[in-house]
Amino acid sequence: MQGEKDMTVGVWAEQWFTKRIGKWSPNTESGYRNLIYNHIIPSVGNVVLADLSVRRIQSFYKRLVQNGLGTGSVWCVHLLLRRCLDEACRDGLIEYNPAELCEISKGSGHETVPLRLGQLQRYLKAAESAGVLPIIYIGLTSGQRQCELFTLLWADFDVRSRCILRGKRLLILNEKAVALLMREQECYPGRPEVFLNPKTGRTYQLHEFYYLHRKVLKAARLPWIAFRDLARLCQEAGL
Repeated sequence: MQGEKDMTVGVWAEQWFTKRIGKWSPNTESGYRNLIYNHIIPSVGNVVLADLSVRRIQSFYKRLVQNGLGTGSVWCVHLLLRRCLDEACRDGLIEYNPAELCEISKGSGHETVPLRLGQLQRYLKAAESAGVLPIIYIGLTSGQRQCELFTLLWADFDVRSRCILRGKRLLILNEKAVALLMREQECYPGRPEVFLNPKTGRTYQLHEFYYLHRKVLKAARLPWIAFRDLARLCQEAGL
């Protein structure tokens, strides 16, 4: 039996998939099976989990495109690999998820569309209606990367100075962001993490936040825009 230290991407991906068989719809299960057994395992299946780097994943995606796979399908491979590696990270098999740091196009159906101020405000109202305004607003206005946002601790937040300190980065918050954080702390006293996924009771995984963002966009009747691009627009608009 393969030990945790030398477990390969292929072994982990197969374990991750097989223990979830029957929990998805037939179409979803068939799609995941195709992505794992026809793309992930043949290309990076022999790589030890701990050796899987951002560069190696980017090369994997590039080969998929060169072999004729559409950008939309490569994006699906990316989402599934990222989700699978999230679990490996949570189980302590790897220290971080390298797929989170990969840049990848989402295909022609997902071009970035600039939004007007009224549309940005509509997005925030939709997030508030969904009960997720604090994490959305802090993510859009604080300048944090998403992986930093998910692991934000109260120890990183200085209410008196209205700032977040992450390593050597000092991020200044506006008044609304501070108010939302204070309200969040009052609602969930005693926990070290600032944000938890209410469905799981754990910190958000990247794929969970991706689908949350999509849900808010849909509720606000807005076209697709990546969260990082939306954050840039919000910061430019001074929200």
